[in-house]
Amino acid sequence: MDYLKARITRIEIPAREHVILRFTRVSNNFPFPSQGKAGMGSSGDRHIEGEPGQFVMVRGSWGTHPILPRAFSLVEVGKEGAILVRNVGEGTNLLASMKQGDELLVLGPLGRGFSLPSQTGGGVVLVAGGVGVAPLVFLAERLADRGVEQVFLYGARAGADLPFRDRIGGICDLTITTEDGSVGEKGLVTAPLERFLRSNLSASVFACGPVAMLEAVARVSARADARCQVALESPMACGMGVCKGCAILDAGGEYRYVCSDGPAFESVKIFGREP
Repeated sequence: MDYLKARITRIEIPAREHVILRFTRVSNNFPFPSQGKAGMGSSGDRHIEGEPGQFVMVRGSWGTHPILPRAFSLVEVGKEGAILVRNVGEGTNLLASMKQGDELLVLGPLGRGFSLPSQTGGGVVLVAGGVGVAPLVFLAERLADRGVEQVFLYGARAGADLPFRDRIGGICDLTITTEDGSVGEKGLVTAPLERFLRSNLSASVFACGPVAMLEAVARVSARADARCQVALESPMACGMGVCKGCAILDAGGEYRYVCSDGPAFESVKIFGREP
């Protein structure tokens, strides 16, 4: 885990209300308040690190309000890091309004990412809803680098809400569903998932999106006896399991923290095994 000062290098607007912020490290690690000392070496040109499903806590240098950072899944790592910001509130509005050259404070990578599969006979399917596409496009590229064949199912409210659509289509087979039917199939993303799982036994499913969608994906996967991993989204203040703001009850009635126990979980641990 690093706490670093970064600078925005590029800004893209891939869909309405969405902004991609690309950033690079511009300073050595500096002390995080609870650590008392830097956690990394002195090289200022280190790459941004992380795995698919992990996230970072980000805020701009805009003063004291809002004081808390916001959590974002990593989209890319390397010389540049990237996050997808949907402008829905005060903090995300400030981030979406930032300009090239502005500074960010970034804590991460945080959390537990997806357990990556090797090539499986049953196939691999990625299921994204809304901004849940962010960790899955990262995962899709990582799987493609490993030669793993995959199918990507992408659901949204409308065709204007599909960031990364072209990028995903260049990686793997892409099926789009929209609730208004403006692009792709009209309906929910679980419909093509059911079709895929009927013809691909023992598939591996990876999903991220709204909780209602994830619960539906988990039910469909359970009926097909497919292993399913879900990346949960939750408001949080610290990203390290201290504030307890992201606590959820798992299928066994125990509390789990999205930031430190997740964000990626086996779906049966969260939603149970009942189809």
